[in-house]
Amino acid sequence: MDLDDIKAQLDRIFAAGPRTASREQAAGLRAALIDFKIGISQMRDALTRSERELEAARREVADYARRRELASGIDDRETVRIADEFTAKARERVDLLERKVLVQRDELAIAEREYEATRQRFQAASRGLPLDAALPAEGAVGAEGLSSVDQAVMDRRAKEAAVEAQLAHLKKKLGDTK
Repeated sequence: MDLDDIKAQLDRIFAAGPRTASREQAAGLRAALIDFKIGISQMRDALTRSERELEAARREVADYARRRELASGIDDRETVRIADEFTAKARERVDLLERKVLVQRDELAIAEREYEATRQRFQAASRGLPLDAALPAEGAVGAEGLSSVDQAVMDRRAKEAAVEAQLAHLKKKLGDTK
């Protein structure tokens, strides 16, 4: 599963919105996190392979340049010409691989950021918080390490629980007098 498939899966989870319970969303997010880990691992492997290819291509350029110098030292024009051709092709390959490695590094960085955001959403959903409260604003962290949004949701839920407990107590009290 690639990054686009994971994004599509997340879009389906988020499209359900408030109609879906946080716990159900947590299950979908957990599956997405697993897919993210697999995808990120594959991206790292591909980046490692590309970096190895780049190093090999750079060695080829150096080898061709060295052969050209040796051939020019013995005045072998044909070998110099062939070495120049191969050096040019190898340099093009190095340029291509350098761009490929840069793009793969950027893609990996994006995937890691999206994994972290999804992990935060999963943690919030598994605690029963709504998904829109899962990603705090930059720097908005409360005294207990919770974001200000998480803290507000937790406060609201605590108040609702207190009201429900008070209501249950009153119902019980009224029920006893009858």
